[in-house]
Amino acid sequence: MNYPPSYDTFPYPPYDRYPIPAVYYPAYWVWDRDFPPVDTKVLSHSVATSQNLLRDASLLIQKLADPAIASQLMSNAQKGNQKEVERIIQTFGIESIILTRFTPSVVHFTIDPRVPEKQCCEMVLSLKWGK
Repeated sequence: MNYPPSYDTFPYPPYDRYPIPAVYYPAYWVWDRDFPPVDTKVLSHSVATSQNLLRDASLLIQKLADPAIASQLMSNAQKGNQKEVERIIQTFGIESIILTRFTPSVVHFTIDPRVPEKQCCEMVLSLKWGK
């Protein structure tokens, strides 16, 4: 059976004990890559939209800090009344679309921009509300 040469010894000093690491021999494609010119329009749009989403997430957190609203939201979620949970959230005056999912221990808010044809970003806010 033919085995590859042993790397315990290397025929040339001073590498008599260790092989030359492969990191010193980069693959051929490292030198030959061409990149397109950088265009930041899409990133700039995502950043601007994300700032609006962050503002809406902050408003959502402020409203949920009110114990009366939090209690009302949690009791309707516990009853499985999804439509009432969504109605409560819509009264907050948030400009973005908010999709709500909940379990007995966590509520997830997915905050999307209002422009569905230019879906650039979304924000998911998960808040623990049970054990």
